[in-house]
Amino acid sequence: MTAVHIGVGSRLRRRAGSLVDSRGHHQVKGVTYGTFKARPDGARYPSVDQVDSDFASIAALGLNTVRVYTIPPIEVVDLAGEHGLRLLVGLDYDDWRMVDGTGRRATESVVAAGLEAVDRAMAVCGGRPEVLAVSVGNEVPADLVRVHGVARVERALERLLDAVHDADPGMLATYTNYPSTEYLDPEGQDLVSWNVFLEDRAAFARYLRHILALAGERPLLLSEFGLSAGIHGEQAQAESVQWQIEELVHHGAAGGTVFSWTDEWAVADAPVDHWQFGVTRVDRTLKPAAHGVAGWPQSPAPIDPPPRVSVVICAYNESVHIEPCIRSVLASAYPDVEVIVCDDGSSDDTADKASRYPVKLLRLGRGGLSAARNEGMRAATGDIVAYLDADAEADPRWIPQLVRAFDSPAVVAAGGPNHPFEPIGLVEAAVAASPGNPREVLVSDTRAEHIAGCNMAFRRKDLLKANGFDVAYRTAGDDVDLCWRLLDAGHEIAFAPTATIEHHRRGTVRGYLRQQRGYGRAERMLQGPHRHRFNRLGQARWRGVVYGGLSLPRRLLGAVVYHGSLGLEPFQPKTRHRGESAYALLLALLPALVVLLAVAVLTGAFISSAPLAIGTGSALLALIGGTAAIAYVKCDVPPWVSEKVRFRSLVAFFHVAQPLVRFWGRLTTRPLPSTKPPVQMWRGDRLDFIDSVARRAQELGWKVAYGGPSDAHDLVAVRGFTSLRGHFAVVWNWTPRWRVRVRPRLVAMALLSVPLALGAVTSPAAALTLAGIAALVVAADLWWARRRFQALIAEAVKGSEVHVIDLTQLENKPEIQTPVAVER
Repeated sequence: MTAVHIGVGSRLRRRAGSLVDSRGHHQVKGVTYGTFKARPDGARYPSVDQVDSDFASIAALGLNTVRVYTIPPIEVVDLAGEHGLRLLVGLDYDDWRMVDGTGRRATESVVAAGLEAVDRAMAVCGGRPEVLAVSVGNEVPADLVRVHGVARVERALERLLDAVHDADPGMLATYTNYPSTEYLDPEGQDLVSWNVFLEDRAAFARYLRHILALAGERPLLLSEFGLSAGIHGEQAQAESVQWQIEELVHHGAAGGTVFSWTDEWAVADAPVDHWQFGVTRVDRTLKPAAHGVAGWPQSPAPIDPPPRVSVVICAYNESVHIEPCIRSVLASAYPDVEVIVCDDGSSDDTADKASRYPVKLLRLGRGGLSAARNEGMRAATGDIVAYLDADAEADPRWIPQLVRAFDSPAVVAAGGPNHPFEPIGLVEAAVAASPGNPREVLVSDTRAEHIAGCNMAFRRKDLLKANGFDVAYRTAGDDVDLCWRLLDAGHEIAFAPTATIEHHRRGTVRGYLRQQRGYGRAERMLQGPHRHRFNRLGQARWRGVVYGGLSLPRRLLGAVVYHGSLGLEPFQPKTRHRGESAYALLLALLPALVVLLAVAVLTGAFISSAPLAIGTGSALLALIGGTAAIAYVKCDVPPWVSEKVRFRSLVAFFHVAQPLVRFWGRLTTRPLPSTKPPVQMWRGDRLDFIDSVARRAQELGWKVAYGGPSDAHDLVAVRGFTSLRGHFAVVWNWTPRWRVRVRPRLVAMALLSVPLALGAVTSPAAALTLAGIAALVVAADLWWARRRFQALIAEAVKGSEVHVIDLTQLENKPEIQTPVAVER
């Protein structure tokens, strides 16, 4: 194989969850290299001749990347370029493993050593296209993170990441993580790199999907994976490396580096000769695993047979964006695609530009987004109908990854993430960093409660069965309505984290605020047919998780992490993002608090109470100013933005204005008529069971809330003086079982306590009489509520012939043993 020098101008950059260079999409295919015994000059690399020979052999296997753990001498960088290889460079410095003490001084010592290492690395690597990225750390041990503190370690790593970008704004930077500190996520990473060693294929695939979901907009690189030939044998190593590469490519990660190139390996100049992770032996003879690495595929195995896909692009006055959008779909790596452009009565030349391409063009009257989507659905001939906004561009892997997400007959819809374009105008970049952009809502790593309308696909037969999109939603809300209707019908929605598109955000302040007002109107309209999915603030109550968004400072409210007993859990994820949730709640409450405080200010002014007016006015300003200050400080400024102060100011303004404008949209719109869902036959699905009970309770005026991640109950229903907590289960033969616990509300306690308090100063006999009457009222309400809730549950399984068992009747019977399943 002829070596190809990378050359200037082909530097890697990130784009929509992928790595790209001047030639397009780039997949990292590589091996790790070292560490080795130190040479006489102190560099932990073999001789120059050996490095030259190794790099030539690595390139001959068709690989393009070498991960190194120490700062390379300049000749190593030059040799990489000569052989067409890029380097993922790690820093070597005295980190938390070497430093004494555990306080602030110890962390500052680590940071100082790290900054010095950054300076040394950038002196060699800065501006070099041969360097893929710089990793500022590698696997800080979980027990040391516990000792030093999560926030302190993250802040130290963030300072090193910033130092890399300050020295070279075009250099990609990362921190190399591993499952035992999954919760570590320093801000400022351009790509996410993980070391993952799992010997079971199914477990490897599950965890890969998990970290792909966590990576979000950043490309995911597996910086170490492989198997020890010294423990399992060379043939098992070869088989394992091959299927790990297949899973990596199949799920659309940015690539990886196999651990390692050779069995020659040393730690602190001491040779490690018993693990034998290398794909070559110490003498550089190839192991069977090297042949699997040499067969690293560029793309996943083709789908056989590939279902026909109809891509529907709905456009209204999108003359600027329609052609790049169409070209991106036509460039898809999928064999059977038809493109349908639905021109929704545009007044510009959108339709004329679309007609220049091999597409099916539908020239429609102005009917709104939902009507245009339905016309595209009817004109489609594919088994799968995919929707793409006209101001978006699809990744070449978009359609194949969407199709692969339909991995079960229960899945009738699938979607992926939408990332903002980079670089873009200042306002559009600020909008991209602000709330209210279309986002997916995940209930697991592979299933969603909602997928964004700009990137979604459906099985056509199920889309037709659901009557498509509701045309009452003209600009927004139709995708949410359809997702909820499909879920209510018992279907599943899949999420494909690598089915990515780039989507333009609004480019003007007025355009963004108008969009958010429209979203507020759509939320209000959705409250009619989906009443049980909204809280008292008029906002959607999502069962799933919305990743991303700003957070309160970690010192105020950190995440809840599942560490395991004594911190021994090998996989330690975040179970609750308290800082993000608290800030999101602050934004949600902002309109109501502003109104209340404004009323208090006016009241104080009306009654000539200067202290009341000044105090409430100051509280109002502090509330708005605090919200804006958090956004100003915490927002992530893209490296290509030069006007950083203006950018942060715009983001701060948007964070305050967005909830107020959205609230105004809800106030100025009426909900759509409530539609009672048809009674469905019992299918034995536990989530459907819970949802059915919740819907019936809502229809009768109960206030319903689902249990949270730390709650033992599944559902809370409140009405009058009674609060009921439901626990639901479905056993193997589809038999529903449940338990209902009844509790009096605080208002009931107040009803009992008020007469007693009054009686203490008036007539004790009258007080006892009133308290007795109140107790009877409360007891009657508790009895009635329990019976009514039991009837609701029975209705949820109406039409079935299963044997219904109420665990409430089994309470206080110690002879019956009920097994308990613990699920994390």
